[in-house]
Parts: sequence; structure tokens; C-alpha cells
Amino acid sequence: MSAATQTLSGEVAADFDFRPTVCGACGSENAELIGWRGGDAHHGGSGVRTRIVRCRECSHIYPNPMPYPARSLDDLYTDTDDYFHGHDLEAKKQNALEKMAFFEKTLGHRGRYLDIACGRGESLWAGREAGWEYEGVDASSTYLDWAEQHLEVCGRLGTLEEVNFPGGHFDAVTMNAIIEQLYDPHGTMSEVFRVLKPGGLLWFDAPNESGLYMRVGNLYMKGLGRDWCVNLAPTFPPYHVQGFTPTSLRTLLGRVGFDILHLKIEGGVWPLTGEASLRKRLEYNAARIVAWFGNKTGTGRYMDILVKKPQS
Repeated sequence: MSAATQTLSGEVAADFDFRPTVCGACGSENAELIGWRGGDAHHGGSGVRTRIVRCRECSHIYPNPMPYPARSLDDLYTDTDDYFHGHDLEAKKQNALEKMAFFEKTLGHRGRYLDIACGRGESLWAGREAGWEYEGVDASSTYLDWAEQHLEVCGRLGTLEEVNFPGGHFDAVTMNAIIEQLYDPHGTMSEVFRVLKPGGLLWFDAPNESGLYMRVGNLYMKGLGRDWCVNLAPTFPPYHVQGFTPTSLRTLLGRVGFDILHLKIEGGVWPLTGEASLRKRLEYNAARIVAWFGNKTGTGRYMDILVKKPQS
């Protein structure tokens, strides 16, 4: 089954093939419907109406059937300015430098570094500046071109699996805001495990789909009498198709074989954008309050994760 997602202007943005799938964290087929997302189940009409479910075994949230892009990923991610709107380039460069310093301190040396879904190249820039041998991969040639033109760093076009680095090649790997976009997170994380050296480190982040913000948002939708949910964005930017919770994330990492060194839950809400109606401003301010309570109770919006490949 295929469907077309519409932009707000009514133009076709992309086609999707909907295929039955299993839980991306534990592999179970035992799931329950939590709501619909996209199309007429979205306040702006973005995307295609998509069924969102929760795994009864590990609490992972995902669309089923899964909307796979009919076009290549390179065709899906074509507008750098739009996708990275609101991202502070200099702040991201500084954060990446701090991460490289952390890796060097923790490992006791510099080495080979890989950034998966390197985007505009801030982390590659930091790897170069910190004196590491760096590599990057990204599915968007547009993003890679931007990185080369503006930061003078080069990455490889494709997915991690397609590039096929040697096993045990990297000392440190980062995945900034990408695991929630993977159609096969177990396969990709297994490949990360393979290319890391024993004792190597992986840092990544992920939205917390079981956080207080999401729970209140879904209750709000039910209170309005809608069959919507607020989890994920399967057929519209930023194309989130995997909804990790602390439980499902630990499940996935355990399946792959990683040792978890750090899993911190925190984070607020993005700044208000677009036309701000009175209702939208009220909803936004309420969301900020919910996010504040989430941080105070360990149920914040985002997870910060550091894992290690065992020595043997």
C-alpha cells in the first residue's frame, strides 16, 4: 500500500510504501494501538494518516505498518536550511568539541572517530580540530555538500551498512538525533557494534517517547475527542519512525551487546514557531510547564546515552 504525503501548499512531498513490521527494539509482534499521526490526524495536516502502536513486551512505540520512503533517502532530505532551522551552528560545534575532549579523556588517547548521520558536519569539524582521524556518513548528498562548502569537512554518502567499514575500526562513534529515524535500529546498532573496537565508546541521544510531555499530550488529544497521538512523525519532517522509551532502549542495547555507562533523561521544548494563535500560545506555555515537571521527575523529553563495547 502506498500513499502520498502533502505539504501545507498541497504539493506532493514524497511517496511511502506501508509494510507490516515488528518492534524495532525487541522484535516482538505483540503491540497495541495508541493513536494515529499525520494527515487528518495532525493539526497542520502534514503527512499521511499513520497507525502508531506500543509494544506490549518492551514499551517501544512505532508505526505499523511502517511507511518506508518510495524514493531514496537522498531524495527525502534535500533542504538543509529548512531541516536544520533553529539549530545553532556555533553551539553545536562547541558541544562537539567538548564531546571529543570527553572521549579523549575517557579513552586515554585520540584515535579514529565516526559520526553517523553527520548532517552539516559540526561533529566532523570538531573531530578534525581535536586532532582525531575522522569519518562521517550521511544519506543526504545535500547535507554533505553543505558541510564541505561551509566547514571544509567531507563525509561519505550512504547508510552505515552501505559504507561497510572494517570491523573493530573506530575508537569512538556518535549518532546525533538519528536513532529515531532508523527503519532497522537493531541492524544499524549491530553494525555500530561491529565497527567499534573492543572498549570503544558510542554516544547518542533519543527522544523519550514515554516522557511526561508525551503522556500529557496523548491525554489532551483524548480529552479533545480525537483518535490522534503526539508520538513520532513517520511521514513528515523530521521523519521519526522509532519511539524509544528507557525500557525499550535498554532492551535494544542489551540485544546488541553494549554495556550502558550512562543514560540521562532531560530536555525541554523547542521554541514556538510559525503563526502563533492564542490557542497555540496557550498550548505552548502549557507544554513548557509539563516539560519542567518532566525534568524534575525524571520523565523528561530526551535521553542522553553513553555505551561501551565490552573488551571481550
